[in-house]
Formats: sequence, structure tokens, C-alpha cells
Amino acid sequence: MAGRYLIVGASRGLGAAVAERLAVGAGKLFTASRTPAAHGTWIEADVSSDAGIDAIASAVGPEPLDALLFLGGTWESGAFTETYDFLSSPRSETRNVIAVNLIAPILLVQSLAGNLAQASNPRVVFIGALSGLDNAATAEVANTASKFGLRGAAQALARALRPQGIGVTVINPGNVATPEVLEDIACGAFGDQTPIPIGDLTRTLDYLLSLSADTVPQDINLVQKQPESA
Repeated sequence: MAGRYLIVGASRGLGAAVAERLAVGAGKLFTASRTPAAHGTWIEADVSSDAGIDAIASAVGPEPLDALLFLGGTWESGAFTETYDFLSSPRSETRNVIAVNLIAPILLVQSLAGNLAQASNPRVVFIGALSGLDNAATAEVANTASKFGLRGAAQALARALRPQGIGVTVINPGNVATPEVLEDIACGAFGDQTPIPIGDLTRTLDYLLSLSADTVPQDINLVQKQPESA
């Protein structure tokens, strides 16, 4: 798909899969992560820090950007398993989860709004989670708070960036069949379930990027037909 794209969190999981897909037809693909990404022009950046945000903005430069895809994220130690314990989670862990999952997306949009505004149909896409929906929280307090906050930030950003014509969407999936999730299921860290195929996520992004400038889905929720048994 022709265009200029930035994928944050492109070294593994969903971000890596989307980078591989977009690398084929993109006019220019930037990929940002702490560890090397296999596709695109890689930008080494830790988005939990201002230095990481600035490194990305500097590497992208002044040119137009058709889409910012924030597909990375982090969570607490032992998250989504029986070993997770909120009461023993260190403060530094909570701060890091919030910084990566919530503050970084906001600051990246702020830093790159000028690039996005130059495109004819600019979009921002965040990966949220079902736990960010009303009455769907999981026990992982920092991760749930960050995903819930991300939806609120997206709604506010959509209003703040309306004059620039920038659309903002949050995709909220259940467990996605990344190599990491499949390994967790295989070893028993996650219960028996059928995760969402990565192809369904990439096709959802294809759909978003193919829409006209007149349409912006606010939330897209992707639910597993066969989730983990209670």
C-alpha cells in the first residue's frame, strides 16, 4: 500500500507482522523499537523517554506522514497469568507501563502532527485491548489503566486534531496469535484458547488505511470466538 508510514513497536509481534506487510508496497516505511526491526528504516528508540520520542521525530524529518501506527506496548511482570500480583508490583513497573502504553502515543502524535497534517488522508491507529472497554478490566492494574486511558486520549486527540484532518482509531483486540502468545498457550502460561489470527489484524489495518478521508472508525473491537476457558 503506497504511502509513508511509521510503525512503533515493529521488532516483534503484531508490529513486526504489519511492518512485513507494509514494506512491500509502502513508498517509505519507518519502524521504531528498542531492538532492531527486520523491515523498513529502523529507528532505535525507547518511547518511554523524551529522548526516544525526539529520536523518532528527528528520523522522520519534515516530510508528510500518511499514518502513525502505534502497535507496541508493555505490561506488568506475570501479566495475564496466575503469577501476577498487583500488591507486589513495583512502582517503577507501573510508571513504565503507563509511560509506554499511554504517554508515548500522546507525545508521538503531538510531535508528528505537522507531518500527518501534510498528508491527504492522515490517520493515527493505536492498539488498545478489550480490557480498556467498560466493565472489561483485567487484574493487571497498570495495563488496564493505560488501555482505558488510551481510548480517552484517542477521543480527545480526534477533537484536537480535527482542524488538521487527522483521523484517530483504536483497535481493541483479544489475544492475538503472535509467536509470544502462541508460546504462552503451548507452555500453559495461558489457558487453552484460539487467539485472533494476525492476518485478521493486518486486514483490519488494510481496511482502515483504505477508507476515504470522510470516514473515521473510533473503536474497532476484535473478540475471540474461542477465548480462554474460565
